[in-house]
Amino acid sequence: MKQPDVLIVGAGIIGLTLAYELLNRGQSVRVLDQSAVGQGATRAAAGMLATDEELSEPLHALAAVSRVLYPQLVRQLFDETGLTSGYLELPFQLRQAKQTVQFERVGQVDPPLLVRALRQAIEQRGGVIEEQVSVLRLLRDSGTITGVETSRGQQVGRQVVIAGGRGSEPLLQTIGIPIDTLPVKGECLSVRLTTGRLEQTLFHETVYLVPKADGRIIIGATEHVGEESTTVNAGSISDLLAAAIDVYPPIRDAALVDIWSGVRPQTRDGLPYLGRVKGIDGLLVATGHHRHGILLAPVTAQVLADCVMNRKPEVTLEAFCCRRHEEENTCRSD
Repeated sequence: MKQPDVLIVGAGIIGLTLAYELLNRGQSVRVLDQSAVGQGATRAAAGMLATDEELSEPLHALAAVSRVLYPQLVRQLFDETGLTSGYLELPFQLRQAKQTVQFERVGQVDPPLLVRALRQAIEQRGGVIEEQVSVLRLLRDSGTITGVETSRGQQVGRQVVIAGGRGSEPLLQTIGIPIDTLPVKGECLSVRLTTGRLEQTLFHETVYLVPKADGRIIIGATEHVGEESTTVNAGSISDLLAAAIDVYPPIRDAALVDIWSGVRPQTRDGLPYLGRVKGIDGLLVATGHHRHGILLAPVTAQVLADCVMNRKPEVTLEAFCCRRHEEENTCRSD
């Protein structure tokens, strides 16, 4: 098995977008996932590309850059694969604390379609994706990470990126790197109206409704902090439907299409872990995006690819360093 330039652990939206960006830059990649492509936190996403004004400044700045990158990403994927990513720009209504703000246009993607397009583009460019392979520990030679031990044996890479969502924490612990994430289960459902069409995204305090190009409406999402089970609770779906009907009454007569859940990784301070791991050569992280993985995927891919290629990212990563919680903060710039 040929050694890739970069071994990526995690085939969610973050790992796949990074793999695609690295291939664009001439790097060879291999992506490993313990389950199937796009079945972790990515599965819980509705695909909205709205920049939440309540985000902390480092995260808000990152999100603003990422939104701008999306149209080019989905166009390039379509040109290469002929597959749509479900990109739409629709009116967006935000209602919070009895105040309503109307935005003219806000972008969105359809996560399963985006994942499908990314996978095909990666494989067309020679990237390798392996599913149903558990990564057990990191391989270390002195101060350098050389690969991973998996359920199928050892795999090596010139550099290793950990983008495995909640699975990133125990993997990093095998070399004594203590990141801090909580599981947050999110449940969603989709419906299809029997008549008419919802022409805007509705984001209210208790529920959101996201219309898709094929006529489905995504309704979400619950947040169960500390829960890692992906079982969908009947009461949660009932609550989401009641809130959705209150916001948009035609939902009452809609046909139920699907229900699902996913587990998102949330960090203690709400900021993802991004960049090189200080003090360990050959190891990078891109995890802890919580509800913002879809939105932040393009900018995460760019800054991590910059790090892989030893270029200075345009975005300062000090606030996102994975060792920022340690008593002796090694993340501060010299």
